Amino acid sequence: MTTALNILIIGGGQMGSAIALGFIRSSAKISIIIVEPDLDRRIEITDTGIIAVKETPNPITSEVIILATPPHIFPLLSELHPQLQHFTGVIVSVMAGVSLSELTTRLNRTQVFRSIPNLACSINQGTTLSIPGPQVTRKNEDLINRIFSTLGTSTFVTKEHLLNSATALVGGGPAYISYFTAALIEYAKTAGFDNASATSMVIQILRGTSALLEAGPDTPMRLCEKVMTPGGTTQKAINHFNHMQIRTSIVDGLKQSFLHSVELGRRSWR
Repeated sequence: MTTALNILIIGGGQMGSAIALGFIRSSAKISIIIVEPDLDRRIEITDTGIIAVKETPNPITSEVIILATPPHIFPLLSELHPQLQHFTGVIVSVMAGVSLSELTTRLNRTQVFRSIPNLACSINQGTTLSIPGPQVTRKNEDLINRIFSTLGTSTFVTKEHLLNSATALVGGGPAYISYFTAALIEYAKTAGFDNASATSMVIQILRGTSALLEAGPDTPMRLCEKVMTPGGTTQKAINHFNHMQIRTSIVDGLKQSFLHSVELGRRSWR
């Protein structure tokens, strides 16, 4: 990004802060201000070197606003941030479930996007899926793609329902991996390893496996099969996982997350 860009993030929760940290840590010329009403949270954000303010600046001088508030706050957004009615730039929502039609109607804007990033954006290893509003200009689409690319990978989709699926997969992905990681560490500790050694081993296993999958050509299950010796120790564990229908449970869990994303959107529209 060759020219400086000013971004205002409304909402200093985990996702809003992760996005801000990623922008600050990138090589792009991006200036960030976070609007966060909670004093303790503002102090935490300021301690990371990011400007955090209690109220939305008046006038808003930023070119892009990222809405990172909880979905149930959305119906109150114009009341809480009346300055938005005079904003003429690009608005990006990272709120789960809030549709493009809701964004364009309630905000009375055409240059709006829905995006689903994840917490790895904070270290510029994130995944972001986005969809532009129907009247978004190519210039603004390129702009949003460029800024989210500084946080990791940026992909645009053409079907909005995929954003709810992305909420389950992309947004929640770090939680699922961390959940499985915690189980591996727990096993290592019960086997006698200290916490530091257990954590270090498991993280390296995750890192190495990710590298193998990225290098290819094996699919995840093909790599799984390569590790298993017929009748061996690893197969014993996988057989148990299959008996407990763990893969099915994971898929079903993500489906529940997807459905809840849809429900959150319905609530925000009421």
